[in-house]
Amino acid sequence: MGRTLQIRVSAWTFDPTEVEKRWPRLVALGFSPPVLLAQERGVLELTDHLVDRHGMGVLPEPAQQALTGPIRRAGAARERLTAALAEWNARAANTATDDIEEALDEAEQEARKLKLAPGLD
Repeated sequence: MGRTLQIRVSAWTFDPTEVEKRWPRLVALGFSPPVLLAQERGVLELTDHLVDRHGMGVLPEPAQQALTGPIRRAGAARERLTAALAEWNARAANTATDDIEEALDEAEQEARKLKLAPGLD
């Protein structure tokens, strides 16, 4: 890496509107009030919010129970992604992003079964 030019390895959501289309129930759970700071509503932010809210026990009771596995897997994959990016390991980072999306897909399916976001069914 040069003294003036830096190299950065990162992951970000290209189109945040896709997050709302793909996981509408999770967005309702993860970004519902109180959200203290305005921020992007990307995949990583959604994952972080869900992990935090689950850990604090503030998700609605059916979600708190039913989404435990998928949310924990998404959180673990998020940690692997952060580590892989720090190590400039693009292959491991790609695997972690796939794992995050698969866990969120599973959580969305569970949320749909439980009708956790009224008005979306």
